[in-house]
Order: sequence, then structure tokens, then C-alpha cells
Amino acid sequence: MKVYCFIPAEEAEEVIECGLKLSSSFTKTIEINGQQVQCLEAYMHPNDAKEINPGDVPVKITLQSGRAYIADNSLLGELGDLYNKSIIPADKYKLGTYRKPGCLIACTVLPDMIERYNPDMDEPILYQSSEQLYRDSLFYRTDDLVQSFKDVALNAYYNMKAASGEYSVQFNDEYAAFLDKESSEVIAIVKTKFNNEKI
Repeated sequence: MKVYCFIPAEEAEEVIECGLKLSSSFTKTIEINGQQVQCLEAYMHPNDAKEINPGDVPVKITLQSGRAYIADNSLLGELGDLYNKSIIPADKYKLGTYRKPGCLIACTVLPDMIERYNPDMDEPILYQSSEQLYRDSLFYRTDDLVQSFKDVALNAYYNMKAASGEYSVQFNDEYAAFLDKESSEVIAIVKTKFNNEKI
């Protein structure tokens, strides 16, 4: 498994040459089987990092099985109990199942496990970010389960646009007609609800 983290540019060469010692570099402590475990935090995708210091550079870490965990960072804060329950061994994680997966590395990162990440030279990553992959997977899965899902989603979107004043809307028995006030384009959307469909 490959994960990514960002380190200050002035430390990059030393980190790549010497690795990251867990005892001096850990950023989080989690509980695993009743034990407190120190961890380095990393990302499943370089674009998952939202707040990066301007001088930081990405490095790629290749993890072996064991001593790493994945948790859903979208469950932090008031959802902390759910966050703790989301922590699983990294080799059990299925890509796209967490909205904001964070990798928790519970071992020292040796020099042969770490290298500078170059998006132009490295193997391509076939999705834009973990959150985009999760959202698309959830959307397509729900669409497969519920026949009217796309119409319900379109209704919600264009009703939001109408509420903000961008569209006016008129109805007949079956359709809602949204009139774009700028272009006069009319968008007809089926008036639908989930009704008794199984979700």
C-alpha cells in the first residue's frame, strides 16, 4: 500500500535518507485493543491534504502489511466514537469505503520505505481524491438501488437554484419546469419522491 505525507522541504533529503522515527515524529495516539498506540498520519491520496504549508513537499511511503491502520477522518470531532470504531487494519481497508480516509502508521518508516513523490514521473493515480471516489461510489450505488434517485437528486438541485432566485418554477401533474432567468432555458424534471421504493 502506498500513502502520502507532506514534510518541510528543508527536511526532505534527511527524511528520505534516514526515514521517520516513530517516537520523535508521531502526530496522533489511538487506542487499539485497549493499548495506546502512537502513529504518524498520512493520506491515501496526495490531494486529500487540504491544508499544506507552502514550503512542504510530498513524499510517498510504501507500507508493508501490519502496523498501519485506516480511519475515517470525516468522523472526527463530535463523531469521535464513530471515528474510533472506524479504525481498521490497513490491509482490511477497501478503497472508496471512507469519505476521508487517513492512514495511521504505527511503526518507524525506514529509508527504503520512503521516497519523494513526483506526480509527473510516478505511476498515475486513477481518481482525483479519496472524497471524490467515495462520493461517486456512493452516488452510483444509490442510483443502482433506487430507480428514481437521479430525478430526486435533480429535483433537490434545481429547487435549491429556484430558492436562490436563479430559476422560476411551474408545475403540471407530472413535471416541474424550471425556467433559467438568464438564458430562458427550460429544464423539465419529473416530480418524484422515493415513495415505497426499497432503499
